Amino acid sequence: ASLGKFVIGTVKGDIHDIGKNLVGMMLEGAGFELIDLGINNPIDNYLEAIDKHQPTILGMSALLTTTMPYMKVVIDTMKEKGMRDDYIVLVGGAPLNEEFAKAVGADAYCRDAAVAVETAKSFMARKHNQMAAG
Repeated sequence: ASLGKFVIGTVKGDIHDIGKNLVGMMLEGAGFELIDLGINNPIDNYLEAIDKHQPTILGMSALLTTTMPYMKVVIDTMKEKGMRDDYIVLVGGAPLNEEFAKAVGADAYCRDAAVAVETAKSFMARKHNQMAAG
C-alpha cells in the first residue's frame, strides 16, 4: 500500500537534480508513489501534476540562490487558486533553510533525503490521524 502520492520537481531556472533524485529514490523506497517532474519546472507543470495526480505532498527543489524565490511563486499561486491548504509543501536544496521555508509559506524544509522521508512520513501520519479523528 502506498503511503501517499508525492509530486517532486526542481523549480524553473534550475537544472540541478542529484539531490531531488536521491529524495525521490528514498521516498519510493519508503513506500510513497512518486511523480517526478524533473528539472526547470514553471508553475504550470506543478499545477498540471497536482490536478492530474492529486498528490498529498508537493516537493520543490532548488540549488541556485537565484531560483529559490520561484518556490514562493508556486506557493502564492496555489494560495490565489484556493488550493494551498489542500497540500503539504516541502522544500529542499543546499542554499535553503528553515527561515526560508517559513518565508515562502512551505510546510517544512528538508535538509537532505533522509530528513525528507521522515518529514513526509510524519506529515502523512498526522493527516491520517486527523482523518481518523474527523
